[in-house]
Amino acid sequence: MDILLEKIKLSLLTFSNNDINELNNRLSEDALHLTFNSFLKIKNNDYTYIIDNLKSKFENDIDHNQHILDAKISELKSVQNKLDIIYDEFNTYKLNIDKIIQDEVNKKTQYKSKYYEDHIENIEMKKKKEIDDKIQYIENSYKAQIEILQKELDKAQHTTISQEHLQYLKNDIIKSITEKNDIQNQASNIKGQFGENIINNIKDKYNLSQNFYLEDTTQIEANGDFIAHNIYPNIPDIILIESKFVKNICTSKNPKHGKSDLVRFEEHYTKFFKENPNSHSIIFSMNSDKISGKGSYHIENIDNHLVFYVSINYSKINNLDIFQDIINFIFHTIVIHIVEHSQEKTPIDHISNNTAILIKTLEKSYIKQKNTIDILENKVYRLHKDIQDFNDLITEHKTNIREIITTFNKINHNFELINIDKPITNMSNIHKFITENNHTIDFLHKTSREELKTYFPNLPSKFTKKKLIDDYNTFISTIPNK
Repeated sequence: MDILLEKIKLSLLTFSNNDINELNNRLSEDALHLTFNSFLKIKNNDYTYIIDNLKSKFENDIDHNQHILDAKISELKSVQNKLDIIYDEFNTYKLNIDKIIQDEVNKKTQYKSKYYEDHIENIEMKKKKEIDDKIQYIENSYKAQIEILQKELDKAQHTTISQEHLQYLKNDIIKSITEKNDIQNQASNIKGQFGENIINNIKDKYNLSQNFYLEDTTQIEANGDFIAHNIYPNIPDIILIESKFVKNICTSKNPKHGKSDLVRFEEHYTKFFKENPNSHSIIFSMNSDKISGKGSYHIENIDNHLVFYVSINYSKINNLDIFQDIINFIFHTIVIHIVEHSQEKTPIDHISNNTAILIKTLEKSYIKQKNTIDILENKVYRLHKDIQDFNDLITEHKTNIREIITTFNKINHNFELINIDKPITNMSNIHKFITENNHTIDFLHKTSREELKTYFPNLPSKFTKKKLIDDYNTFISTIPNK
């Protein structure tokens, strides 16, 4: 059989692959008979044996390959089963890890929540105790002073001073103790309302746009006190306005959020600028001569958003109408500055018309404010005269009330908290600088005093590194661990 196969191979050597393929496609059973009969001279049924043998060998090869394939399939199924097991184990592990992570997150959230709740509760309790103690101290002081004054007045009844004059002194002194009508002595919410009323009254005499209006946002968190709209024709810009009535808005912290009013203002206008492309911001400090680090009037440009810092001390004027006129004038001036800035940023065809209107408005505003300044100078002159008259009156009555003044000098009239160790500057700014520049914790130790003054211009001219480091360490200790 093998000899025959070799003979067939030899007979096909002269054929190309294409010829063999063509021959294979055309071969039929009759063709095979003719092939064996013609080329191999086979006249019996040996060719059937040869074909059967070839078929058997081919089937054996198929069976062998099928066994190999079945083995591979079985192996693949085994691997798949193992992969399924690994997949199930991985999912189980992932679910367990997710549960552990969620449990840890819940624990940390509960811990943080409990920490802040306790912190807020402690602050509220401490504040309430301070207020209660202060109220009690004031009440006791009033009672003690009135009792002392009553004794002194009763004692003085036997002197040559008339009963009517004694009663006048008594009523006047009690009134001076129990009544405080100065805005400086009002509660913080009354002070805040005073500033808000001043800002709200700007609209009554606003003359740069007929469509101008103020949106009251005092009840909306992180949105200032007012938002000014339609400040000038064809100008889309809006202004966030805040008013404060504290001595120093850099250090005076709001008990609600524990931040200084200036830091809070920066947070407000940053959020406002992100939400409103054509926007600016103003903060009016109405109880100070200047804002620390900014002065009495300061302008900053933050990515084409203007920020105005204005400080006017109401106590130096002490006249509501004049103070309102000054605020109105400053606001008009700020709006004109914003209009000029907007026109420079986005030139428009009718800028000459707007400029002409602006000049006329400025001329009218200047004349009006000149009259206001003249009135103010007259008021100041009369105020000086009143002060002189008052000093003369005090000198005249000094002899009659000498004993009462002596008694008063023995009493502590200072109701303010004492021994409060205030930091020498805003520690949050220093902390922000250190963290943003990735400095180590001993940055303040390694840096010289002159370099620190360069990095932090708001530091007092006479400060010590020890005081600065102590204040910073105290500030760090108040930051909760994340």
